[in-house]
Amino acid sequence: MENKCNCGKKIGKHTTECKKCSQKRFDAIHGLAREIVGSGKCPQCGSGLKRNTAIAGWYQCEQFGAEQFRKDPTKPACNFQTFTE
Repeated sequence: MENKCNCGKKIGKHTTECKKCSQKRFDAIHGLAREIVGSGKCPQCGSGLKRNTAIAGWYQCEQFGAEQFRKDPTKPACNFQTFTE
């Protein structure tokens, strides 16, 4: 039995989609992430977003992480993070 992508293209047995469909899916994910970053607001808690320079295109809620890393340690933590690239 041969594996096929949702688009009908033949794919290897250890993958779930072809490169073209994978790229299309990631483009949609990154497009949504760019819209969220463009708004400047976390979609989970409404706080601002900050760029994490450890990896290109990585953004996190200002309330992400331990208290000493949050913008306002009196507010609850938020785990939102996204990649635009």
